[in-house]
Amino acid sequence: MKEFNYQDYLQYQKLKAQEKVFELREPEEKYHVHQPHDKIFKTVLNEKREMVELINRVLELKTKLKEEEIEIFNNEHISYMFEGSASDIVYKMKEKEIFFLIEHQQKIEYNMPKRILEYEIETIKEATRGKRMTKQEHKLPRVIPIVIYTGSKKWNVEKYIEECQEILSKADCVRLGEYYVVDVNDYTKEELEKDNLFLSKMLLLEKLKTGEEIYQMLSNAIEKEDDKRNRDILKRIIAFILDEKLNSEDRKNLLSKLEKGGKKDMVLEVIRKENEMLIKRGRKEGRIEGRIEGKKEGKIEMLKQFVNNMIKRNMSTDEIQEITGISKEELEQIQKSLHSI
Repeated sequence: MKEFNYQDYLQYQKLKAQEKVFELREPEEKYHVHQPHDKIFKTVLNEKREMVELINRVLELKTKLKEEEIEIFNNEHISYMFEGSASDIVYKMKEKEIFFLIEHQQKIEYNMPKRILEYEIETIKEATRGKRMTKQEHKLPRVIPIVIYTGSKKWNVEKYIEECQEILSKADCVRLGEYYVVDVNDYTKEELEKDNLFLSKMLLLEKLKTGEEIYQMLSNAIEKEDDKRNRDILKRIIAFILDEKLNSEDRKNLLSKLEKGGKKDMVLEVIRKENEMLIKRGRKEGRIEGRIEGKKEGKIEMLKQFVNNMIKRNMSTDEIQEITGISKEELEQIQKSLHSI
């Protein structure tokens, strides 16, 4: 028996390394090209005359494609994508960015809509690699998939990926690839300024051109904005993002206003705590509703003072109701009693 020496060991390690590389490139499901069905379809799908006739029949084209109008789309990435199935192929129209993806399938695959989508996206990515869509008239490639199925059971897989996707109520009409648009050009400055959504204020920033307009808009927004998170966002925007559109004095003034707004939050927190103490003291003797009706006059007076302090701080009706937990009718009764004093 031949002796296994160090040179043999090195050769063995080299072979093992090559095997590992091969294993990494192996698809999860390996089809053997020597299988008869692969050989048959590999041969037929490469015949342009046959494929152009198939395309004309399946698509029922009024103006028939001719053999000389299509070509095989040879691409390393596409070839690797179809590595698991040796009989799939992509054709391309010579004068247009239109691709025909032809896939041979021997068994039913319920994830076929997902696979087709992946093939389409990869084909589009490869066809547009290095290209930019700079004009509205520029078009993305279109991929038209055709599945040739030769299994024994009837094909019963959905043709559209939407049919096997989850549904969101009242939004299930959105097609794959479709999207909603929030276009700042659809809104006037006045509409955006009145809208309570914080995002609307950010959209408004995009419409304003001069530093003076931006300063006035932010100043108004700060006065109305009580949410701490939104104010933190405004701080970052004013301090770092708008440093070129706002002069240093304007930035300083706006940031100062934001700090004062922070103090308002502290006041709100104090008021909330005071209110909690008031309610705790009143729980033993009855609810606020009872005090409003005239019971426990001392507690009513405390509540009046509490509401009066909030009114003096220019707090809105909604804020007062949120903090005190009283109804609109109860608040109106207290306000009337305060005015009569």
